[in-house]
Amino acid sequence: MNETVLSRNYNIVLKSFLSYLPSRILVILNALLIVPIFAYFLTAQEMSVFQIGIGILNFLCTISTDWVAKSVLRYYEKYRYSNELEKFFSNIMLLEIITYLIIFAFYFIFKGLAAEKFYISQNIFFMILILVVPCGIRQMFYQLLRIHRKTLLYTVSIIIYQIALLLLFFAFSPFVNHVISLLMAMTFGVCLIDFILLFKLQLKENLSLKFNKDILKNVIIYAIPLILTNICIWIILHFGKFVFQINNNFTNTALVGVAWYFVTSVLAPLFSLLLFAIFPIVVKKFEKNYKIKEFMSSVLNSFIILFLPFVCVFLFYSFDIAKLAFKTEYTNLGILFPFCAVTIFIHEFMKLMNTKYHLKNKTYIETIISLAVAVFCITLYIILIKYYGILGFGISMLSSIFMLLFFNSLVKFKEMNYFIPKKLLRCLFVTVLVSVISYFIIFLLFFKFSNNILTVVKILLFLALYYFIIVRFKKHIFV
Repeated sequence: MNETVLSRNYNIVLKSFLSYLPSRILVILNALLIVPIFAYFLTAQEMSVFQIGIGILNFLCTISTDWVAKSVLRYYEKYRYSNELEKFFSNIMLLEIITYLIIFAFYFIFKGLAAEKFYISQNIFFMILILVVPCGIRQMFYQLLRIHRKTLLYTVSIIIYQIALLLLFFAFSPFVNHVISLLMAMTFGVCLIDFILLFKLQLKENLSLKFNKDILKNVIIYAIPLILTNICIWIILHFGKFVFQINNNFTNTALVGVAWYFVTSVLAPLFSLLLFAIFPIVVKKFEKNYKIKEFMSSVLNSFIILFLPFVCVFLFYSFDIAKLAFKTEYTNLGILFPFCAVTIFIHEFMKLMNTKYHLKNKTYIETIISLAVAVFCITLYIILIKYYGILGFGISMLSSIFMLLFFNSLVKFKEMNYFIPKKLLRCLFVTVLVSVISYFIIFLLFFKFSNNILTVVKILLFLALYYFIIVRFKKHIFV
């Protein structure tokens, strides 16, 4: 590829990434504080109930609001060019209302069964259901912030939510149990952000209660496979918690839940940032018939180079992090952290790789692959958790996400074959090598010393050394 074009591609990726980075750093710093605080105050059984509640919330958002919000991001440019935004948003609003009505209906049908099987009270279940509504609205507003590149407003909203969550939790906890106080804090915090964004976005579209067949057809054809795919991904990432909970193993539910909650809260805001920042750019390029193969290839390489060292932190220092951040009963988090970190890395990488399905409106291919892997995953969870406990959970989750990556990498479209094995494998090899070298240098400097403060110092020096080497030899790496 032309060196000038290559440099321009990496510059676009880096500029988009850096524009959102401050907000994500704040999210990560808050997560490093907030998740251990919640783990300290909640008992193992309370934590297991909360983690099951979060799993149910993720599921409900997956089937009711996420796909609607993603449809806004996918089709905004299309209907802006055709001057049909008001019709488009009217139909999006109607779809959102219909999905809310459907999940409320399912709640009244299955609330008793879910409460019995997962040991979660109907009051908590209902609070989770209510939380879906403001979460869906916030998700919609965040897509609009991405489209209009309002990075500062996005950053401020994140800061306000994190602060509100912690303060409200402490305000409510003296009066109600910890799980309910946490869910109440989340609900009030999200509603606060929704009101702020509604005021700041100053939406001017005049919405109407009229369906447009063409718009609905486009959105539904795009979204139905997306819903099924997301359910399958949810199974891979969350089903294991429910297996433990059904078997009354509250301690392991709490362990795998906290491990996933902590690592996701730390890594996902950073890893998802690249797709969050560049997807609107990719859609614009695609709608204007620009070739995006080389651009997306640069994006995938950038993802590996930028984020692999953070996975290595949880590989090299997993037990040190567990000892530093959590109570002694959470020591076994050190076993789970590497599995969670690698899974999140692959999951977010795959989202970038699978933009090809969204652009070509062939999300059904991703759905077929995901359905097959999900069946395998459920079987694996049930068998391995029975015999190997939390280790079986980690193996099942990681094996399933690797299988998903492998099969999706085999699907190719003309001008969208940006998963270039030779190029990516070279990039992966170099970044792993630099990570290992950086780790051993830091290890040799500090192997005689060990305490909590030094754990933080070693991690920071490891990351600093890695990026120093990358920048120093960037001409040999960014190819």
